[in-house]
Amino acid sequence: MRNLARKRKVASSSKSASTRQRRKPLHPVRADNTRQTSKSSRHRAMMAWRLGRRAAKDNPPADRADMQQHVQELWLRESGQIRRTTSGSKYDAAAKAFVAGYFSVTPDESSPNWVLLPTYKKVAAVVMAMNEEQSIMSTIRELERMPLHEIIVIVNGSTDSSLMTARTSGKAIILHYNEALGHDVGRAIGAKITTSDIVLFLDADIPVSAEQLVPFVLAISRGVDVALNDLSRYVGRFSDWDNVTILKHFLNRSNHRNDLSMNSMTAVPHALSRKAIEVIGFANLAIPPKAQAMAMQQGLLVGTGGSVNVFTKNRHRKDNVGVSNPISKLIIGDHLEALGWAMQEESPRLKYVDQLRRRECTKNVNKHNHSYL
Repeated sequence: MRNLARKRKVASSSKSASTRQRRKPLHPVRADNTRQTSKSSRHRAMMAWRLGRRAAKDNPPADRADMQQHVQELWLRESGQIRRTTSGSKYDAAAKAFVAGYFSVTPDESSPNWVLLPTYKKVAAVVMAMNEEQSIMSTIRELERMPLHEIIVIVNGSTDSSLMTARTSGKAIILHYNEALGHDVGRAIGAKITTSDIVLFLDADIPVSAEQLVPFVLAISRGVDVALNDLSRYVGRFSDWDNVTILKHFLNRSNHRNDLSMNSMTAVPHALSRKAIEVIGFANLAIPPKAQAMAMQQGLLVGTGGSVNVFTKNRHRKDNVGVSNPISKLIIGDHLEALGWAMQEESPRLKYVDQLRRRECTKNVNKHNHSYL
């Protein structure tokens, strides 16, 4: 019995050793890949830091120059391959390393927390604000971290200190309206005022970090005309969707854009190219679903930029909470208007093909007994 137990133990040990031997190569490969990626990222950041330091020595700023714009120009000129081949967090790390390298030449001056942009095009931001005194400066400060060409804040219908708070910004252009315009009308006004090539649209009640806005700018700079916020990962299963989400999805689906899921210009942040603004028209931006339908119908390139979970950041108010709240009713009405416009412009069936019904048979209907011949 002892010998039999010993044989079983040896066989079991041998089997376990064999299993470990078969599985052993999988882990070092995964670890090597991780180490290789980490090593590559560190190498890229070190290269960016050296480029920044060299750029500071070779290109001192002119008197009264905007330092942020100066460093941005140097980043675009010097980064080359690093900028073109990286994205996401790797791009952020490389750009920040460049800034740190630039300011390492002047040890008495700390490196600012700037977020450099990956494009030569001029970028603007349009921010809507109504009674947002608690969050408006957080939104503006994040935008000030980027070398934007324009920051336009539309303060409308506010009864709190939103206007006075926004005026403390040294970079923002403030437009003030006593009456409430609504978010969408304000965005249309802001878009009309801008002169930039790329325009970001945000709401002051949902501060978004500068790093999260870079992918939207990158998407437009690479040829996308409408860069939507990709919220598909946050809405759960179709069975859990509300009426607004279903309508957003149907608008895209009816244009054969299933890839866009339920993503919509109704949600912020999103970005538009100058071409998109001109093709859609400023006034039509006041109805985001209609503007999106027009963009798709006119052949503009509609896609996604970044992915910012605005559901958790959106402040609850009496008009945006509940099954049939005023905001959801407004959005549903906007989508119905968008679908009505598309049906008039293209076809009552939109892009759905009538494959099943043999409508020619109705021509042979007997008018007397209404039976088919």
